[in-house]
Amino acid sequence: MKRHLLTFYSSKFILKLLIVFLLTSCHNKHKDTSYALELKKGYHHQQIADSFYSLNQLEDSFNEFLKSNSYFKQTEKKESITYNNLRIATIYLIIGDPNSAQEVITHELPDIDKQENSFKVYIYTLLANCYFELQDHTSAIHYYSLAKSLVTSEQENSIIDNNIAASYINQENNTQAIKILKSLTSSDVLKNLPLEHARTLNNLGKALFKQNNTQGLNELKESLTIRLNNVNQDDIFRSYITLAEYYVLNKNYTSAYDYASKAYNISKNFKNKNDKLLALEYLVKSNLKQSPEYLKSYIELSKEISTENQKAKNQFAKIRYDFQLHEQENTKLKLDLQHSELVSARNKNALYIALIILITGGFVISFIYRKIRQRHRLDKIQQAYLTETNIAKKIHDELANDVFNTLTYTQNFDLEATEAKNHLVSDLESIYKKARNISLQHSSIATDGTFASHLTNLFNEYSTANCKIILSGLDKFDFTLLDKNQKITIYRVIQELLVNMKKHSMATIVVFKFTDDKKSFNIFYSDNGVGIIQENIKSKNGLLNVENRIKNIGGTFTFDSTNQLGVKYNIQLPKKNYV
Repeated sequence: MKRHLLTFYSSKFILKLLIVFLLTSCHNKHKDTSYALELKKGYHHQQIADSFYSLNQLEDSFNEFLKSNSYFKQTEKKESITYNNLRIATIYLIIGDPNSAQEVITHELPDIDKQENSFKVYIYTLLANCYFELQDHTSAIHYYSLAKSLVTSEQENSIIDNNIAASYINQENNTQAIKILKSLTSSDVLKNLPLEHARTLNNLGKALFKQNNTQGLNELKESLTIRLNNVNQDDIFRSYITLAEYYVLNKNYTSAYDYASKAYNISKNFKNKNDKLLALEYLVKSNLKQSPEYLKSYIELSKEISTENQKAKNQFAKIRYDFQLHEQENTKLKLDLQHSELVSARNKNALYIALIILITGGFVISFIYRKIRQRHRLDKIQQAYLTETNIAKKIHDELANDVFNTLTYTQNFDLEATEAKNHLVSDLESIYKKARNISLQHSSIATDGTFASHLTNLFNEYSTANCKIILSGLDKFDFTLLDKNQKITIYRVIQELLVNMKKHSMATIVVFKFTDDKKSFNIFYSDNGVGIIQENIKSKNGLLNVENRIKNIGGTFTFDSTNQLGVKYNIQLPKKNYV
């Protein structure tokens, strides 16, 4: 089992050296005020980042380390930048992104000879951990060996040896791993380090049973005994997993299942879901009943971990990208400032150019304004023409044929007869009603205090036995807050919607809902008719007229394309500053 030496959650030895080195070196630079201010900001964000890291708030910590780096780059504080980058690389390892961690650490290798030994050990160890996670154990052993050559403490040296042995185990070079681990267990170095001693025994037991499946059990149990006495849940979990692996290899599935269950129960309290996944793996392997429960849990947890890891990688990649973009913008800003004298010399010409642009812009705006006014006049003419055409069409479609039929009737039937006379009266009454409706549709509209009653009369005209119109909020709607143009538009729009409904929808129920809020008036329309195809809505002249009318007073007309039955429209008018 690999021990993460020199990561901030496993050893404080190198961390203390780094912090002391940074604090003492920060006073040996220039005393320039701006330099000191930038340096102060760099250390401020670094301290915040370390605080967030200790609270396991990795995203915030990552963000603060990047901010700290941006200030240290301005002061060329390379050792502090290296410190921050190593912390960033450690965060990448924690979230399961060894590739990004390796990329960050690799950038520190060219200047490694200039670094203090504490930095060198930290860099080599982190890089070794990256290769270990990437299953490149040859490279991992190489960098662990480089780190080992620089440490002076026997305790730290033993921890690195344990990591090297773990890499050999993963390479299936169990003979070399056993040689290193037996040397560690026979020395006096681990006597005062019970947890490290237990880790060494656990690794030795694993190497032994991988070499010969009948060996290693005593070492594993001895390791578990030490760990149970120290009540370190993480280490106890590792022992249970290794014992489960041992018994699976020896096909003692009952014992394997027992230890896997114990490991699984402990892992439920861990934040690290990978440990729970590992326990589930051995529960599946040792489950004699072949229960699908653990397999299902294993698959679901595996997908969940994969998704979370990818999200974490994406989030940290975005943070890093945003900071790189920010740094590029800062670099551009510095270049702009460096050319300030040249810009100042060109100010006079720039002023002339600005005046020319201003004058030209005035002409262009004036031209555009005249064009808009001209187009507006043309739109009004076009609207008037459309209105006239509409009236002519209605007279032709609704009156001309009826008048012709009535004339024909008078010529072909004896009007003295009661039945014929009644028929003629009925036809004339129908023609009169149609003529009156056309007149009302295009007549002037009262916009005074009687507007609401006129609007109610309009609804009553279209409410029949076959079509019921339901009104909501009309009596509470304050029409006094609308100006004359808005009232006329509302009347004509509602009139147009009712005409369309009567002609095309075959609706039996129509709902008008009047509401308002702080910014706008809202009119909602719906019916249960045959509906309208969204692609054809613009081809409907009536609806096109409605939309144009609403836009002319700064409002919006929305068609609900998701409605499956009938149609729904929403009209919104601003209370103030409409166009």
